[in-house]
Amino acid sequence: MALFPSSSSHPYRSPLWARYGLALLATGLAFALQWLLWRWLAPTPYFLFLSAIVLSAWLGGHGPGALSTVAALVLTRLFFRETPPAFSLAAHHSVTSALFTGVAALMTLVAARVRTTLHAAQVARAEAQANGHVLDITLRSIGDAVLTTDSHGLVRFINPIASYLSGWRESDAIGQPLERVLRLVEPSTREPIALVLAGQSAERPIQLGQQALLLSKNGAELPIEHTAASLSDPRGHRLGSVIVFRDISARFREDHEHAKLLAREHDALLEAETQRERLETLFMQAPVAICLTRGPDHIVELVNPLGQTLVGQRLAPGRSIRETLSGLDPNLLHLLDEVFRKGTPFVGHEVPLRADFSGTGQDEVKYFDLTWQPWRGLHGETLGTMGLCAEVTEQVLARREVEALATDLQRALQIRDDFLSVASHELKTPLTSLQLQLQLLWRSLPETDADGNPHPARKRIEATRKPAERLHQLVNNLLDVSRIRAGRLALEHETVDFAALLHDVVARAEADAAGAGCKLILQASSPVIGRWDRLRLEQVVTNLLSNAIKYGASHPVELSVVQDGPLARLTVRDHGIGIPPDSQARIFQRFERAVSERHYGGFGLGLWICKQIVESLGGDIRVESQPGQGATFIVALPLEPPVSGRSDSDSGSGSESGSSSTG
Repeated sequence: MALFPSSSSHPYRSPLWARYGLALLATGLAFALQWLLWRWLAPTPYFLFLSAIVLSAWLGGHGPGALSTVAALVLTRLFFRETPPAFSLAAHHSVTSALFTGVAALMTLVAARVRTTLHAAQVARAEAQANGHVLDITLRSIGDAVLTTDSHGLVRFINPIASYLSGWRESDAIGQPLERVLRLVEPSTREPIALVLAGQSAERPIQLGQQALLLSKNGAELPIEHTAASLSDPRGHRLGSVIVFRDISARFREDHEHAKLLAREHDALLEAETQRERLETLFMQAPVAICLTRGPDHIVELVNPLGQTLVGQRLAPGRSIRETLSGLDPNLLHLLDEVFRKGTPFVGHEVPLRADFSGTGQDEVKYFDLTWQPWRGLHGETLGTMGLCAEVTEQVLARREVEALATDLQRALQIRDDFLSVASHELKTPLTSLQLQLQLLWRSLPETDADGNPHPARKRIEATRKPAERLHQLVNNLLDVSRIRAGRLALEHETVDFAALLHDVVARAEADAAGAGCKLILQASSPVIGRWDRLRLEQVVTNLLSNAIKYGASHPVELSVVQDGPLARLTVRDHGIGIPPDSQARIFQRFERAVSERHYGGFGLGLWICKQIVESLGGDIRVESQPGQGATFIVALPLEPPVSGRSDSDSGSGSESGSSSTG
């Protein structure tokens, strides 16, 4: 059946009247010619009429051929008579007419049959061309790629989709070997794939739905699914092959993503199993007791080994916790009921529980950190409770012991501070009297004896005064320590010229500096006015200058004071032994020293007292030093006392181990 049949399948498309009229016209033309040529065609009056009959039958079919035959017989009988020489006229005409009629009928049948056969062949060719055209359009329009080869494996057709996917233009692909245009490999092994060709065996005449990787001409790689089949004619002769393939990149990506998803799911399952095993291990080996109960009767669902043995009995799954913990405090069971009923967690720290923990029949008290919280389902309903219990008996007993020791230590420190305060007060009075008596005695003696030499008694008194002054300074330091510790370091602010105060302190220390071989270099030309406690400020400067002379002997000592905005900045620099970096923070603590006591005396209180005084005045003190390069102490004090500075009680909050200056 043709895809597009002809408008008429009949071999004669002319109307009936035209065909019969054409037969009469052809017969008439034959008659005219016969009449004109009668002189030469007399022996054969039917020759031209046979031509007219054949033409009529060819153009009009059997009917016009018969009409032309009858007309030829009538015209011949009427116009072209001959006298036969040997037999009668009637018999002659009958035989001639019969022979003519037979020949005419035969020629009519032959002409009509030949015309019908030729017309059928023509129609068949037209339909074949139409079908081929439709097939070509169809193959070029479908969404799949189509490629055909001849019996030698050469490409003879490639549609636009196949051209696009393979990268070959149609004009370039036609005539090329199939394996060159369509290069297919296995996606995994990348081994070439052989397609079905015309010369191959018929064991697998069709390859259906095979997946492959297409290597296009432009170098791209495309996953495809192809179907290949061998083409044969009705007699079984192989004509070539046809290959249909399609792009499966989307499906390939989906399969790839699906495989990745399955791999991730598998990894997630493995990870979940690993996490489950890890959680189970942690649950079973946790250093705290863990118990999971269900329902208002608190039926044990899960419990780790420590939870099974913590209360001296076995917490077995399926048993009620009321039965297992029946010997414990009823308040604990009441709290468990409250957690389940109200859904609010309970956290208890160092809860004392009395029970027979050892199984000896003797109750004992142990301390536990307890946490009970509701166990909720997916919809928020309370299914049961979860409990964690950690024994802290040793920690509680150790803390109580430490607290007792700390209380005893605080009491001992208070006794020490009271003793230092009382001892300082008791020692200060006789030392003051001793210094006064020595001063009066020194003034009452003449400067020289009878021989004009310095009076020996004055030298002895002078030698006695220095230890007394040092002892007096030590007593003052101890008294300051007790005051600072007790929070009774009183400050009396007044207007002070820091530069003038520094001049006075340096003037009083010149004799001691000269004795130590130190040259004092002072830079304080401009007044620096502020409100400070004069005596405490002198104490700070004196301590720093004494340390500089002590540890920088035989080297110059530089002092300066300047105003730096709202601050007064005092700098005391020596060129002595220096202080290691790891000891610079320690020297400001009580009873701490950065040097050996054998070579340098002192109790290590001077710098600690300086730090407390400076901080009480709202300032700051620090040191910059390197071993062997001397030390520079820098004191920064606000010109005005702080509005809400550190209280006196805060000044004595230093660490008990304390550290001091090297003085």
